[in-house]
Amino acid sequence: MPLIQWSDELSVAIDSIDQQHKTLVAMINKLNDAFEAEQTDQVLGGIFEQLSDYTIKHFAYEETLFAQYDYPQTQEHQNEHRVLVQQVKELQKKMQNGDFMVSVELMVFFKEWLLHHILQTDKAYAQFFLGKGVS
Repeated sequence: MPLIQWSDELSVAIDSIDQQHKTLVAMINKLNDAFEAEQTDQVLGGIFEQLSDYTIKHFAYEETLFAQYDYPQTQEHQNEHRVLVQQVKELQKKMQNGDFMVSVELMVFFKEWLLHHILQTDKAYAQFFLGKGVS
């Protein structure tokens, strides 16, 4: 069973961003499946690294839109991105050091963060960007 189920509630009504969010959900679910299947550390590490890289790419896309359209809450949103990236790096370090409890911590972290980020932070910019014609 997926850790996160995509639903219309998660949609920000901007196709390009929804597609990226769906990819993040799928990657988190893939990582969770690998944990549940007790995959090797090498497999888990590879999936985790892909998820981390894609998250950074997604943030860069959002931040490009912020700059292009002069989004008024840019600084606050970028700060949230920076905090997440730092937390992901810390979790990655724990995982590399063999901290097996990190698997539960990691899945809870990604689920709670992604749902909060989409439902609160990203939904806050949806109307602004839709008004600018972003799709």
